[in-house]
Amino acid sequence: MYRKPDDDRLDEAIRAVIKRERHVRSQTAMAELVLNELKRDREDYRISGERIRKVAIERGILEIGIEYNMHDGRSHADVCPVCGYPTDAVSNTTLDGRDADIGYECTKCPYQTGLRKRMPGRYTFSEGRPPDAVKDRISLVRDVTKLMKKAAALVERATEGTEYRKRGMRCRDDIRRIISSNDNDNNLRDLIKDMDNRSKEQPEWSAPLPSVKSANRKDI
Repeated sequence: MYRKPDDDRLDEAIRAVIKRERHVRSQTAMAELVLNELKRDREDYRISGERIRKVAIERGILEIGIEYNMHDGRSHADVCPVCGYPTDAVSNTTLDGRDADIGYECTKCPYQTGLRKRMPGRYTFSEGRPPDAVKDRISLVRDVTKLMKKAAALVERATEGTEYRKRGMRCRDDIRRIISSNDNDNNLRDLIKDMDNRSKEQPEWSAPLPSVKSANRKDI
């Protein structure tokens, strides 16, 4: 007979392990370390690496790294194989103005895949992650992106078959350029990418960055 720790006790054990170890090179090693920590309370505790991983991601306890294996077949929007959250399509605007999916990414964890399916092969676990406030900001921009995609589709639908069809198509294309066009330096896709990269380089960032064009001005 064995016993499963509740999520709060598991949270404590994961935090204790990652604070002590700083970096763990595999899920198997992480499971062994966490189990040893739990057994300080009870010898009959049992825990799986998968549950440790999902609780750690759900509660934002640590930073997880993913090494991938390529698989045959195409990716599609589905449940994330790493944490169980849904995945979203990653799209780009083609030269003729159409929106084309180029892959998928998880809405919760770092999992990403191109159109050719790839699956997690190995995990690493590290102490430290961007502050919740940074993740919340990135999440807000992602939400804006989703809403604007819906808006583009609705404008096209609303003007289809009317005298305003061409204007509707122009509005749709303008919205798409804001979302992900390579011709627009201020598109939301690159904003999300830059915010995410910035948070990894300097986790404590909070002040806005100066403009490249005006960084040397003395009146700002």
